[in-house]
Amino acid sequence: MNHSLAKNWTDDRFSELFQQQHMTVVLEDQSSIQADFYFLIDKTFDMKQSMSVGFILSENIFLPYLSIRDNLFVGTSIKEKNKKPLLNEYLDYVGLKDSILNTSESHLTSFERIKLQLVQLMIIGKDIIIIDDIFQDLSIGQRQNLLPLLQKIAKEQQKAILVLTNDIQIAESPYMDKIINTA
Repeated sequence: MNHSLAKNWTDDRFSELFQQQHMTVVLEDQSSIQADFYFLIDKTFDMKQSMSVGFILSENIFLPYLSIRDNLFVGTSIKEKNKKPLLNEYLDYVGLKDSILNTSESHLTSFERIKLQLVQLMIIGKDIIIIDDIFQDLSIGQRQNLLPLLQKIAKEQQKAILVLTNDIQIAESPYMDKIINTA
């Protein structure tokens, strides 16, 4: 494979991307983002025994036959009595009201979907969050809300967050700890 991350990173340098409490951005051209995203999926499965990896995508990832609440707990073994307090805690953490759980999945905005995916990954307890180029569908205000939230999650929840984007403004944001330019 000849993806920019695949050809430029050794295993040691690659594992540096996933330092806890860091938000790293990989700045690359649009044509490389999807290929490198799939490369990262493959690479993280190799690392899976030591770290739990989750992904945030711009597409809808929720199962249409489940409620939003049930979708957030897919893949967990959390007991029913513990779900409501945990869910309320994380919804509040990302700035969503619990009324969103009554919203039809088709009526969610891109921004709400992203925040709900963050809630899901925190509930499941993922160590690493890899974010596809999700920013093109967000307004400037939503971006300004999301970047500090991601940094807060990285620091307070001790997550490694890796953002793939071709947006120089996102890459040069003061919320990023590291910038890797492959473009």
